[in-house]
Amino acid sequence: MENYLIPSEISWLSFNSCILEEADDSTNALYERIKFLAIHSSNLDEFFRVKIRKLFIKNSKKNKALLEKILIEVNAQQNRFGAIWKNSILPELEMHNIVYYENQEILDTHLQEIEYYFKSIILSYIQIVYISLNQPKTYFLNNRGLYFLVKLKDTEGNFSYSYLNIPSDKLDRYKQLQSQGDTHYIISIDTIIKNCLSFIFPSGKVVSCHAIKLNRDENYLIEDENSGDLIAKIEAKIEERKRGSSTRFLYDSSMDAETISVCKKAFRLKKEEMIKGGSHHNLYDLFKFPNPAKPNLQGTNYPGLKHLPFENRKSIFEVIDKKNQLLHFPYQSYYYVLQFFNQAAINKNVLEIKITLYRISSQSLIANALISAAKNGKKVTVFVEVKARFDEYNNLFWSREMKNAGIKIIQSMPNLKVHAKIAMVIMKDKYGNKKHYNYLSTGNFNESTASVYSDFGFFTSEKKYTDDLKKVFTFLKTKKKTGAPKHILAAGFNMKESLLELIDNEITNKKAGKKASVFLKVNGVDEKDVIEKLIEASRAGVAVTLIVRGICTLLPGIKGITENIKIYRIVDMFLEHARIYKFGNNGNEKIYLSSADMLSRNLNRRIEVAFPLTDEKHITEINEIIALQLSDNTKKRTINSFGTNDLEKSGEMPERRAQTEIYNMIAVANKF
Repeated sequence: MENYLIPSEISWLSFNSCILEEADDSTNALYERIKFLAIHSSNLDEFFRVKIRKLFIKNSKKNKALLEKILIEVNAQQNRFGAIWKNSILPELEMHNIVYYENQEILDTHLQEIEYYFKSIILSYIQIVYISLNQPKTYFLNNRGLYFLVKLKDTEGNFSYSYLNIPSDKLDRYKQLQSQGDTHYIISIDTIIKNCLSFIFPSGKVVSCHAIKLNRDENYLIEDENSGDLIAKIEAKIEERKRGSSTRFLYDSSMDAETISVCKKAFRLKKEEMIKGGSHHNLYDLFKFPNPAKPNLQGTNYPGLKHLPFENRKSIFEVIDKKNQLLHFPYQSYYYVLQFFNQAAINKNVLEIKITLYRISSQSLIANALISAAKNGKKVTVFVEVKARFDEYNNLFWSREMKNAGIKIIQSMPNLKVHAKIAMVIMKDKYGNKKHYNYLSTGNFNESTASVYSDFGFFTSEKKYTDDLKKVFTFLKTKKKTGAPKHILAAGFNMKESLLELIDNEITNKKAGKKASVFLKVNGVDEKDVIEKLIEASRAGVAVTLIVRGICTLLPGIKGITENIKIYRIVDMFLEHARIYKFGNNGNEKIYLSSADMLSRNLNRRIEVAFPLTDEKHITEINEIIALQLSDNTKKRTINSFGTNDLEKSGEMPERRAQTEIYNMIAVANKF
């Protein structure tokens, strides 16, 4: 491998280590730190569901070495996770009179309470499987399911084994028990079950009880997307991945060797799939860890700010007619996006609505607004990407709901994912002419994630945007291209080629002694041609600055190759999700906001949209945001030439935290 690249898996783990740093940061509120532990666990779970299986399949020497490196890093992170929980989180909870029962003795009054809860509620979900290794039988563990492996001893001294489910998919994982004075108590259903095993196994002695969990590969490949019923194939693959190949078997590190051997044989595991863990798994359930002291112990609340232009008129379309509008989520309220669709649904002059949906909320207000629009006589066309990983069922559900309401549904294109976040409302003006109102965004049409993902939303009625978006929507409907967009960049049309040309222009300017720079803020970088072009720019002396949240296979600061490239990460209370492309262009800056990362999948196998900003006010706002993020010295990390993270230190300088300063900047602007 080239010395300026790092495997994507290692880069991703480097990002996830930043999450642990936030969980370990005592300046963060206690329940913010618990949330970061939940995020880390959720991320690592997904990592083993989608990124590892290929290393097992291609069992080359190179892949074996990479897998070994991955497992060493995963083990280190799991150990750090456990240390943070045990040595930092639990003691701090107790300092605030919150006791989490894990290994300590349970009060008598709580023993009665949990026994009642176990017998009346939990026990109705318990399913027991007895293991017999002498009989040829396949024992199956549900993907991501929680189980206990129980070792039993009968009156004659014989050992036997069984496993039973921990029904965290049916019940809340954590239960708040009756307070004792000012002290609050919390227990997991895992611990409740452990304390009630005698009710499950009354005739045998429980020798040991250990938590186990299996991850399965959830990547799926549809061999031929161009023939047959694509939706039926997707549904079949979703069902198939429930029984996918194992990728990680997590087991309690205190498990004895004989029990480990039983697990390996019963569940047909390979050595490299078996990973030591703690006494509790699926700790992404910590997202719902009870806080008896609410709102104390939580982070500062940052309510979505108003966007004054939309507050001063009754019709959102009147405001868009006068001037393009740029919103910053979650700093500003997502209410205005909902208002855009709600007003369109009831406006008598609206003729048609078009939209692309990639990930939407399970209780989507936008989908309901579209249904209302259709029932109010509007023509509504919705492209739903049912290949959006892990959201397939939700998207299929809404496809059926909207189709039943009379909406024209277009689903998944063969060999392409539609990841663009665009919408168009067509109405007639007072003269009977058609008028187009467009919404373009860096984030999904999802009001739930909009409260924690930082993204941009752009409203415009300008003809140049309309003309280009028409070409994208026409392609989605007819599968035919009517020429490349002239102003927006669209993957599937001209995005990658245009990006390379824009970087080329900076190289040319630098060689001519002109001002030249490239700034990219994205969630991932691994696209080969883009990386090679950035290296070419670096060698030409162009200043290249990247802010990359997740995977970045490019290594900066390597003499003669990437020495003019600087790469940063920002991990804070909001998920950095917005994409910005900025090119110096000899002082006449070009700025695009986009749905696309610099990943091969985005630029080569998806429909994406990047839209240019031309309003001076919006350009100024984006430049201020970039400046604040680059000056962050508390939550910004520098990615070094080894691919690891160096956390910025304020030192003697005043502390700068980009996300809070961006919020304050928008709050101040709202006063004028």
